[in-house]
Amino acid sequence: MIKEDVRLQNKNDQWKMIFAIVTIVLLLYLIYNNQEDDYPKSFKGETIGLLTRIKSDDEYGYSLQYYFYLDKKIRSVIYVKKYDTKAFNKFFKVKYDTDDPEKNYIVLEQELEPDSITLVKAGFTKTKYYIYDAGVSCKYIEKSKWK
Repeated sequence: MIKEDVRLQNKNDQWKMIFAIVTIVLLLYLIYNNQEDDYPKSFKGETIGLLTRIKSDDEYGYSLQYYFYLDKKIRSVIYVKKYDTKAFNKFFKVKYDTDDPEKNYIVLEQELEPDSITLVKAGFTKTKYYIYDAGVSCKYIEKSKWK
């Protein structure tokens, strides 16, 4: 009569169980991560956002600030970690959730060049400001920008 080593069989079963648990956790992580990436792509609302400035965060380093209008009021000011300094004071497409506009993201891949009618429809206004030219003409120079 041959006796089997029960301890060796239990050890093999433990390794199989650990492998199965690790595989299940890895699959759940991959499924959740893919759903999280697809979630913003499901946003139906589109508008124009203005990328305004860099903000220093202690926790995250530097980030960009952008805002957009819905129903003629600023709906959101959001921070993005990735940025290009050439993109300041430029317009980009913003995708948002129509049910909850606080859930949104800015599409930084393509800069928009909207005309003034499109910007007014998106809620932006053109404001005038003056710069004093002290060195050359000693006059105020009128300039304007979109806000």
